[in-house]
Amino acid sequence: MFLHIVSFDIPYPANYGGVIVIFNQIKALQAQGVKVILHCYQYGDRKPQPELANYCHEIYYYKRSRSIIYQASLLPFIMRTRQSSALLKRLKKDRYPILFEGMHTAGLIWHPSLKSRQKLIRMHNVEWQYYESLSQLTPATAPLEKAYYFSESIKLQRIEPKVVLHADEIITISSTDEAYYRALKANTQYIPAFHPNDVVESLSGKGEYVLFHGKLSVPDNELAAMWLIREVFSDFDIPFVIAGMAPSDRLKDLVSQYDHIRLIENPDDEQMSSLLSKAHINLLLSFQSSGVKLKLINALFRGRFCIVNDHMVKGTGLTKLCYVKNSAAAIRQTIEALINAPFEQGKVLERKSVLESEFSNLENAKKLIQLIKWQ
Repeated sequence: MFLHIVSFDIPYPANYGGVIVIFNQIKALQAQGVKVILHCYQYGDRKPQPELANYCHEIYYYKRSRSIIYQASLLPFIMRTRQSSALLKRLKKDRYPILFEGMHTAGLIWHPSLKSRQKLIRMHNVEWQYYESLSQLTPATAPLEKAYYFSESIKLQRIEPKVVLHADEIITISSTDEAYYRALKANTQYIPAFHPNDVVESLSGKGEYVLFHGKLSVPDNELAAMWLIREVFSDFDIPFVIAGMAPSDRLKDLVSQYDHIRLIENPDDEQMSSLLSKAHINLLLSFQSSGVKLKLINALFRGRFCIVNDHMVKGTGLTKLCYVKNSAAAIRQTIEALINAPFEQGKVLERKSVLESEFSNLENAKKLIQLIKWQ
């Protein structure tokens, strides 16, 4: 069972949403006997990783140019900068099925030389909706960034029907996205996100603080963190910890105004795991429903109580394991009710019954394997 996987980034270290999904998917497939031929785009400060050789049959890297000239393309920038003749040449050497990770990598899906191949796309969200929400969430003080997100949204929406037409299977990460693509008459399957958890490790008893975590350079996460500080915790004397990658100076400045709020910058895996296990409440908010909500899966596998809003759980099937609250007043009231309540063993068992079946990497790898037409 040979499978090409085209990744939008180098999927190791697995330290943010999309690459966490890809890395753990590769591990799960390899454990089931799939020989993964990985193609990944290299940019920024991420470098080739020897660790990937433990799970992949072959690995190829492609430099991604992010030259501003590609902004003039009719294709979305995230797709145009990942069109590679070297990748196409390698894909043409055999007849193995191809799994494209996200709209980002699908810029070759309609190429005539791949017409007879089975082509699957793992949609990490409805990409044009995601970029539209990024544009809305980006402050007017960053007009170029806001305009870029808006432009990408328009281009992604325009190209989406062509991508869907040439895909043999679309695999979504939420049931909401599954319904969206089925409405476009696409062959669509919902397979939940792959993640780094095998068993529920939530501890019973009491933790020490309320925790919000996420990649803080993402506008949605930064906005959520700042909203929680101002609307919930500014005059609410309960320890609040914010943890994540690349926080902005404005977030650091806001945190510094409060003695009971702490910011943990760029925690590694071990530190993040410790933060999750010691938290009494994981408080996770989003202002848009698209995107991978891996932080919710991690919090449920490793943490105690979870308070979320509607956007965080939409399409995940995880509502029953969370307290869903949308207003600042309701969030505060729920924190007050839970902060001194022990997390009971019954809740741990409830999570095990849901997460270790519906969100099992092993079972979901088997579902993916069944969709593929092996040569």
